[in-house]
Amino acid sequence: MLSSPLPIVLDTSVVSILIRRAESAAYYQARIAGRRAVISFQTLEELWFGAYKGNWGDRRKNALRQILNLYEVVWPNSGLVRISAQLRSERERVGRRLNTGDAWIAATALFLECPLASHDRDLSDIPDLPFIRVP
Repeated sequence: MLSSPLPIVLDTSVVSILIRRAESAAYYQARIAGRRAVISFQTLEELWFGAYKGNWGDRRKNALRQILNLYEVVWPNSGLVRISAQLRSERERVGRRLNTGDAWIAATALFLECPLASHDRDLSDIPDLPFIRVP
């Protein structure tokens, strides 16, 4: 568990909104203020995948690197792996399949016992997961 007070896990969708300075960015920035914003290793991978898939040039990749340096990355460990596997199993049992990437991100928030900020409705009804999303 991280030692910083009031952490918040940012989903890939929220980091993308913040990077693009989309209209809903202000909503998320207000909820992040005063908290330590962290990302899952999965979000890190998804953002870099988008950059490579989009054939970004060095300037844009360097800008992404600088933005990503603002966040602490949570890497997998045995506790996180167990929570992710349990979460996927529970979601499947109730007919709400959860892809592996989303499971890693949600499990990170559950592992840290903190809210998840996401623009993804699929993550909004996970029991015991405080969820932050633009209304």
